[in-house]
Amino acid sequence: MRREGRFFADGLRVPGGQKGVALVLTLLILTLLVVTGLEVNRAMRVEASLAGNFRDLTQASYIAQSGVEIARALIQDDELSYDGLDEKWAQFEVLSVFSNQLFPEGHFAGRVVDENSKFNLNTLIDSYGNVDQKKKSQMERLVILLKHDPDIMDAILDWIDADELKKPQGAEREYYLALKRPYGPKNGPLDSLGELLLVKGVDAATFYGSDEREGLGNYLTVHSEGRININTAGLPVLMSLSPEVDQAMAQAVLDYRSAKPFRKAEDLRSVPGWDTLYTQISGEITVRSSYFSLEVHGNYRDARAIVQTVAKREGKQTRILFWRAG
Repeated sequence: MRREGRFFADGLRVPGGQKGVALVLTLLILTLLVVTGLEVNRAMRVEASLAGNFRDLTQASYIAQSGVEIARALIQDDELSYDGLDEKWAQFEVLSVFSNQLFPEGHFAGRVVDENSKFNLNTLIDSYGNVDQKKKSQMERLVILLKHDPDIMDAILDWIDADELKKPQGAEREYYLALKRPYGPKNGPLDSLGELLLVKGVDAATFYGSDEREGLGNYLTVHSEGRININTAGLPVLMSLSPEVDQAMAQAVLDYRSAKPFRKAEDLRSVPGWDTLYTQISGEITVRSSYFSLEVHGNYRDARAIVQTVAKREGKQTRILFWRAG
């Protein structure tokens, strides 16, 4: 019998029974080409998307940094005789609403906070390396007013003092080195407020707050002159100045400064209940500040970037002491 077949140009004949194999191979090759093409297309789309996201995030970061520079300009242009909540730097949160007029498809939002409105943890240890008992008492009052455990005071003092002598409720090197992830105590001033989370007894709820109580982190700083600005301090900080200051007296300060800021510390005598107390706390208060914390959120399309920084005012200039971007 004659077998069916066909001839190629070179004269070789492929038996008819192999036609199916050739077809399958052809289909497999076509399938591989299609899959490869689709994968390349997907990869290109992913890469383009990532490039777009990176571009938007970069734009958002630039917008956040622009907001920081605008905030710094407001601080530098400020009247130096006093610092109060009626000034432009304190209104940055409101002014930032109009930032969308500066950036097509973007804007920034943020706030500027006077660091002298808070208690400076590093003042707990004096220049001789000893515990400042007056500052310790003030800090204890603040902790209690915010409904936190005052026992954390010993651990905080152990963390920043230079010795290895453990206080009753404190902790020194032995405690920290026995942790699952060991580290040593600072035994020196805090460089950033976030270090407080490393201290025994200070957890996220203590630092950031919870539904039941405010966080200590809202009222503490490591960047300030050490005195409390009565123009900007909140109710708990004002009450912490002395055990004689009750909520009504602290509220009277807030009411007074809402009408007109304190131009000098002695003006506090004009507030009911503060005249006789003034001499006891005059060394702990001020009406000015040189340290300001800035938090600015830059937004561009769906991307968002955050800059947190602390600036020190030096005359009509500012110097960055701390910077964190993310």
